[in-house]
Amino acid sequence: MPSPTRSPSSMLTSNLSFQLPDLLALTSSFPFRVNRNCKFATDGSEGWFLSQRSSDDDDDGPVLSQNEREVLRSVKYGLLASLCSPTSDGPQLRVLTDFLSLVFISHGRILEGKEGHGWKPWTSVVHVESAQDALDLMQTNVLLKHIVPSLQRISSKLPEAQRSRWNKRFLRSVKTFAKAQLRLYENLKSNTIPTLPEYIKLRRETYGFSMFIDFLDLLEISSRPSGVPGLHQFTLWAIDIVAWILDIFSYASGPTGPTRCASHNLISLLTTHKNLSVQGAMNYAGGMVKEALEELSRLEREFAPPSNGSRSGGAPSEGGWGWLGFVKSAVGLTGDVQAARPTRRSDWKFLTEPVLGPPDDVEDVEDSGGATKNNSEQTARYVRALKDYIVGSIHWGYETELYFGQKGDEVRSFGWVFLADNDHS
Repeated sequence: MPSPTRSPSSMLTSNLSFQLPDLLALTSSFPFRVNRNCKFATDGSEGWFLSQRSSDDDDDGPVLSQNEREVLRSVKYGLLASLCSPTSDGPQLRVLTDFLSLVFISHGRILEGKEGHGWKPWTSVVHVESAQDALDLMQTNVLLKHIVPSLQRISSKLPEAQRSRWNKRFLRSVKTFAKAQLRLYENLKSNTIPTLPEYIKLRRETYGFSMFIDFLDLLEISSRPSGVPGLHQFTLWAIDIVAWILDIFSYASGPTGPTRCASHNLISLLTTHKNLSVQGAMNYAGGMVKEALEELSRLEREFAPPSNGSRSGGAPSEGGWGWLGFVKSAVGLTGDVQAARPTRRSDWKFLTEPVLGPPDDVEDVEDSGGATKNNSEQTARYVRALKDYIVGSIHWGYETELYFGQKGDEVRSFGWVFLADNDHS
C-alpha cells in the first residue's frame, strides 16, 4: 500500500544545479521526423480551442481557463503530435493534436487540484468499471467529451467487426486512463506518496498513452498486430520510457512548473525512496531509460532482425555528456554499468524489483479475429510508431516552454539546469 508517512517537505534538496541524462544520445539510433502538416494541425486545433465554449447547449464557460488559453501556443501540442506521428495526414494529425491537448490539460488540472472551472474527476471507480462504451464514458469527462464527435465520425466508417474490436480495446484503455486519474486525484487529496513500483504503474497511464496508441490504430497510422510474442512488453517499455522522460523534464522545470508534483514524480520519489541526491536521481532515471531502451532493442531483434547497415536495432549509446560514467559513485553501484546488455531482470542494475515491482506473469494478448496479413510488416510499422512516440516526446520536451521556458535549446545542448535559490525543492 502507498505510504502517507513521509510528506513532500522531506523531499527538499540543497542542489541548485544538475545535469539531465543525454536523452537524445540514448535515442540517436531512432529516426527523427517532423510531420509536414504540423502548421495545419496546430493552427486548426489552437483556433478551435480559443474560440469554443464548453458546449452549445450549456453555459459552463470556455473549454479552457484564461491561463490555459494564454499558454496554449507556447506549449506546442501540435508539435508534439507532429513529432510523435510524423506520417499522418492533416486531418489525422488534427485529431491527435486535439486529443493530446485535452489529455495534457486534464492532467495539469488534476495537479492543480482544480475543482471549479473546467476539470472534474470522473464520478467514481465504480462508474468507470461499469461503463460499456468507451465514447459514452469519455462523454462524462468535461474535457475529453470534446473529442468524442470526431471519434464517432471516424469509427462509424470502419467495418462492423473491426469497429467492435477497436471499441473493446479502446474501452479498456479509457478505463485504465480514468482509473489512473482517479488514483492520482485521491493520492493528492490524501497526501499519499506511492512506492516506486506503485508510481511507475500509475504513471504509465496518467497521460493516456494506451489511448494514444489506439488512436493511431483508429486513424490507420499503425495497428498493433496480434499473436506476436513480446509485443505487449515492448509496448509497456515504450510507454514507461516516455513517462520517465517527461518526469525528468517535469522535475527540471522547478517546483512551480505546471507539471511538477513533489509526491508524484520519478525523480522526487527516487530521492525519497532510494535516498539519492537530485543528481543521483537524475543519473538513476537515465539508467532506467537506457536499460529499457536496450530491452526494446532486444525485443525488436526477436521480432525481425535488422537489415544490413540498419541502425534501428542497435543498443543505445551512453550519451554525449558522459553522465552515465559516474552513475556508480552517485548511486553506490559496483561493477561496470555497461558490462553486459540486460536480457533478464537479474541483469539489470536500475530496473530492479524494488523499483519495478514483481514481474507480470501474464502477457495481454488480444484476439484480433484471426491471423494478421503481412504480420511482419505490420509489426515493423507498429515498432516504428512507438519509436516515433519516444523520440518525438524527447524533442518536444526541449521545444515546448512547458518545462524550460525559452531555455530549451540551451538545456538540449549542455544538459544543465540551474534553479534559483528558492526554486529547487
